[in-house]
Amino acid sequence: MRTTSLPRITLWLSALTFQHMVVLGVDVVGRVAWNTALPDINSLPTDSKVVLRSGRSVEDFIRQDGTFILQDIEPGKYVLTVQCRTVAFPALSIEVLPPSQDDLRHPVVKHHVYGQAPPPPPDPLAPPRPERRLDYPIQLIPTAKIQYEEIKVGFNPIAMLMGNPMYLLMGGMAVFMMIMPKLIGLMDPETLAEVQANQADLHKQMASIQDMDLTSGFSKMLSASNDGDEQPSGSQASAKSTSHASESHAKRRK
Repeated sequence: MRTTSLPRITLWLSALTFQHMVVLGVDVVGRVAWNTALPDINSLPTDSKVVLRSGRSVEDFIRQDGTFILQDIEPGKYVLTVQCRTVAFPALSIEVLPPSQDDLRHPVVKHHVYGQAPPPPPDPLAPPRPERRLDYPIQLIPTAKIQYEEIKVGFNPIAMLMGNPMYLLMGGMAVFMMIMPKLIGLMDPETLAEVQANQADLHKQMASIQDMDLTSGFSKMLSASNDGDEQPSGSQASAKSTSHASESHAKRRK
């Protein structure tokens, strides 16, 4: 008989606990009041949401009609804020009352000031103080638009040089111009004369190309190559002529 009554007691306790949890849960509802700072839902980012914090966070996105519902909120004191990137909203203090009081269905809504000390406990002999409560359902009134400013970074020469390739190129050219005279001073006179001649030819070719005189540039290049080819043939002809003259002179002497 004891074994049959134990499951019934467990079932009865589970039902009582579930009923108690259902009774304790309260839905906190509200809506966004449109004004000049936020004229309609199209001006509100899609990721904007309402957050209720007190130990744990309960959040809900703002719907298309501007309403929100925070479900199953247990009795206690909370701080309600709006996470929005473009519009600022004031923080509100929400107090969900326990089920023993009459106004369970209407949470107490007040303005919340960060860093403000809680009020002292009420004096039973003193007359009751009037509470500045806000209307319920909650009305979230936008206060102003959020304007972002870009922080100006101080002058950083290293970042400027590394971020712009032109500065690096100019710095390399300056270093090359400083080192070039020392390198030229270490060269032999013949090597230096050859380098200077090559530079002069290169400058002439570049000048002709810049003047759009391509034919003269190509002709100079071809003439330079032809001169190199003609020098060996001229030396061979002079050698043949000298050998022929020596042979004729030897015949006459005989």
